[in-house]
Amino acid sequence: MSDDTPSTQVDSSRQILGQALWGVIRGVARKPGELRYHVARDVWSTTKRFGSAEIVNIEISDIPGIQDRTIEGYIDDRSRVVLAALCAAVGAKSFFEIGTNRGRTAWTVARNVPECRVVTLDLPSPEAAVALDLNNSDRAYLGEGWASGEALHDTPEADRITAVYGDSASFDFTPYAGTMDVVFVDGAHSYSYVRNDTEAARRMLAPGGMIAWDDYPAIPGVYRYLNEIAGTWSTPLYHVLGTRLVFTSGRDLVKRLTEAERSERGVA
Repeated sequence: MSDDTPSTQVDSSRQILGQALWGVIRGVARKPGELRYHVARDVWSTTKRFGSAEIVNIEISDIPGIQDRTIEGYIDDRSRVVLAALCAAVGAKSFFEIGTNRGRTAWTVARNVPECRVVTLDLPSPEAAVALDLNNSDRAYLGEGWASGEALHDTPEADRITAVYGDSASFDFTPYAGTMDVVFVDGAHSYSYVRNDTEAARRMLAPGGMIAWDDYPAIPGVYRYLNEIAGTWSTPLYHVLGTRLVFTSGRDLVKRLTEAERSERGVA
């Protein structure tokens, strides 16, 4: 066959099966850390996600209006930019975040949804007393790496972002009751805090509003609580594949594509 003749060979997974399996055998011996902290963790997360009976797994393409949206944000977290795209798609005018951390989520939403006013709640200091349980990742956040709100300082969006302080278990959410288009639950990740913060989010939500949660399915407290409430609310809970986000909304935001539509649009 000449160099100009197109090959008729079709690439397939079967052709690389042996190579991949041999690579796995070598990798177990050569890269035990990667096996433990990446491969095993990813398999376990996939298993939990697949085993969740009531939380519906969807693709970004199943949410009309966000797949081709351009979002400006930090490269470290896809969940954050998808959340901002959701806020833009629903035309959010108000956004309340429980758990500021470095402030990157609050800034990303404000940056990409110019008509939205953002409120973000965090502890006043790493030494602040808390009323409910914390898990290990929460305690680590309260350690030497504390940098609450650093991304909000001296930005053009700062005048639309209000930082408030307190423990979400005792914070007075009353002034925000029924006013928030989107509430993002990303504070402490123990079961007791996720439950407390979700109840607060529901009280703050405006009619037709959306609640979103971070760190599903990775963190046990988040996974346990969301699976407990899924199927008991009047609106379904959706997990956006490829992210840590779960959301529910009073508006119908999801249109599941058929296999034929996926093929036609070139969606994986």
